[in-house]
Amino acid sequence: MRKLNIVHICDKFGIRGSTIHGVSTTLIYYLPKFDKSRFNIKMYALKSPDAASRAVEDAGLKMEYLNKSAFSPRTLGAFIDVIKSNQADILHLHGWTAANIGRLAGRITGTPTIMHEHGVDPGFPMVQRIADRMLVSCTHTVVAVSRSVRDFLVKERSVPPEKIHVIYNGVPMENFTPASQEEVLQAKRELGIPDISPVVGTIGRIDTQKGLTYFLHAIPVILCSVPHAFFMIVGDGPRRRELEAEAESLGIGGRVIFTGHRSDVPLMQSIMDAQVFPSLWEGTPLAMFEALAMGKTIVSTNVDGLGEVLADGKNALVVEPRNSAALAEGIIRVLLDHELARVLASGAKKTSHNYDIRNAVKNLESLYEEICLGAGSVRI
Repeated sequence: MRKLNIVHICDKFGIRGSTIHGVSTTLIYYLPKFDKSRFNIKMYALKSPDAASRAVEDAGLKMEYLNKSAFSPRTLGAFIDVIKSNQADILHLHGWTAANIGRLAGRITGTPTIMHEHGVDPGFPMVQRIADRMLVSCTHTVVAVSRSVRDFLVKERSVPPEKIHVIYNGVPMENFTPASQEEVLQAKRELGIPDISPVVGTIGRIDTQKGLTYFLHAIPVILCSVPHAFFMIVGDGPRRRELEAEAESLGIGGRVIFTGHRSDVPLMQSIMDAQVFPSLWEGTPLAMFEALAMGKTIVSTNVDGLGEVLADGKNALVVEPRNSAALAEGIIRVLLDHELARVLASGAKKTSHNYDIRNAVKNLESLYEEICLGAGSVRI
């Protein structure tokens, strides 16, 4: 069997003030793991280089740039040129614009396409709903990162359910090794956290979706029971300044550390005695898989992919979203009940083995070969 030519095209690599987003990190994890004896993988960015795409390149992902906008009449031609110049067997698409134009380009050239949906969106725009209805006949194969995303695709994006394959994300397990006690103490001191203080943190984009305001409102309650606790919010995003001001207004500014974007995620996780996911909606956040890989004690809402992977009392404490009191209660429990925290951390580590990035890559490799065999594009 000859090597298959797989071309990925992604709209953008950062979202509204964040350095890079989860889709970017997913691609950084995925692409180097494909079997190079079976697949030629190429990566294209729809737009021109920016800070986010350069951060992705710095992480080791090589790409080419189409330097096109969503509304340029030349964008469709650029997609067709990419297909032809790479003799693409499959066009793998990430993002709305890439999926819209890529499906058209695939239909015109007779090239199978994969539309990869990485999350749900309560504010899904009507113009995209219309585009999806118009492109149903051009939709070849769709990958959803969770069952809740599959349901979203069927209900909101007019995707026939028989075209959807659920493939959960994962992380490279070898990248997530807890730091030494010495490294943890040094990092805590650099952040201004006393050695003996327990730390509760969250990692991800600082945006409405992540429910961080509910985390902040839980903190005064937590401090009543665990007065020496500190809190970390690791990441950047459009609501950072607003949340920093909110922390000050709640009188907890001195206990909440906004670190900004950090490349040393495992070290930040190692500082945390508990990792929190107060999200309001999700796909399957990579930060969750990273927390599982690190064997962290997790307190999380039960929304979407979080609720599919995390089981209350087994690998996490799971609470309803938009409920600061429930979030505070869960965090207090794991900080004060060390045996419960140990059980949850052990369960998290066991669960993580189901979400090694290699499993996700193998599923995608099988899907690529299945599509190409069905399309008659594989020469034996």
